[in-house]
Amino acid sequence: MSDEPDHHRDLGYTETEFPPQQFSVAESERGLTISGTCPACGGRTVTTLGRGSPEGTKGFFRRGAVRTNAAPRTVTVYCECGHVHADRPADAIDAGCGAFWDVELP
Repeated sequence: MSDEPDHHRDLGYTETEFPPQQFSVAESERGLTISGTCPACGGRTVTTLGRGSPEGTKGFFRRGAVRTNAAPRTVTVYCECGHVHADRPADAIDAGCGAFWDVELP
């Protein structure tokens, strides 16, 4: 976690797309951790993208054959602030206010 304070605003759950955001992206043995402040509710949100291929698949390239000059990729990130938001559906795929946005990966 970061030292950034959590300035959460109590908003009702609404699926809302925001323009691409600048978030911190850190790499570890677990994968990529994307963290920052939700542009909708202001809550601290952290998403970890695990390493490796999805279960049941095999890679197409040998370890040394990965391109190093690949264009930046983007990933859609959902608010994962963990705060209770009114009207949040039980089957929501996130643990936040419903906001989502793209983050460019290094």
